[in-house]
Amino acid sequence: MSYLQWSLDRENEINFVEPTGDFYLIGDEGEIIEKFTSIDIFFEVLVEGANNLKIGKSIVVDPLIEPNEFHFDYQDRILQITYGRQQTIILDRHKFIADVYQAVSELLAILDRQSETKHQPRRSLAKLRAYSI
Repeated sequence: MSYLQWSLDRENEINFVEPTGDFYLIGDEGEIIEKFTSIDIFFEVLVEGANNLKIGKSIVVDPLIEPNEFHFDYQDRILQITYGRQQTIILDRHKFIADVYQAVSELLAILDRQSETKHQPRRSLAKLRAYSI
């Protein structure tokens, strides 16, 4: 099972400029769920968190357009992620990082295909593209 599940809104077609959808971060304990949210922004937050995970370190990532900050607290090999009043515990940091990588790669592939279909340039999404290499 993946720690990260997500879906894009496909009412008419995928909006590759501002992709929205549902976001589920399901941990070994607890979950963080956001419906009809900016998927690319949430992925940028997860990339920032995954890139900065170090034992004994806590980091805060502010997604700016969302109402709450994400808190990543990695203590004693247990990752606790908090968003508003929602909290999840991740016991396998390596699997979490792999799941974020997989989800980011899938999102970029979908958005790139959609932009090609519309004969539009790809979105920069520099942070996500750098992570997916």
